[in-house]
Amino acid sequence: MKNALLVLVHGSPRPVANETMFQVVETLRTRPEVKEKYPIVAVGFMECNEPTIPDAIDQCVTEGAVSVTAVPYFLHTGTHVCDDLPTLLEEAQTRHPHVTFRMADYLGLSPRMTDLLITRADAVK
Repeated sequence: MKNALLVLVHGSPRPVANETMFQVVETLRTRPEVKEKYPIVAVGFMECNEPTIPDAIDQCVTEGAVSVTAVPYFLHTGTHVCDDLPTLLEEAQTRHPHVTFRMADYLGLSPRMTDLLITRADAVK
């Protein structure tokens, strides 16, 4: 039984911005606690880059995922977080009825983001 962690990202027409997301996902893959819980780690983009979210979901299933936990790498509750991402997961559920899909809260809700904001501000010299 394999679980997948799918990082949902907006995407950017700037390749360097997308490369950062691939680095984040690669870092996740190397963490022992992530490997144990989520042997499949993938990224899917809303726009401007590949793989698209539906393609990333399908790849997770192809790799044997029976459960996909999607985490929106977003800071605010815009249309993508409130409407588009849940719709994409509902469509995936229709395509893959034997797979469990869950969507976590977006990153902007985390108190750690506020802590990081202060840390970044304090680091300016």
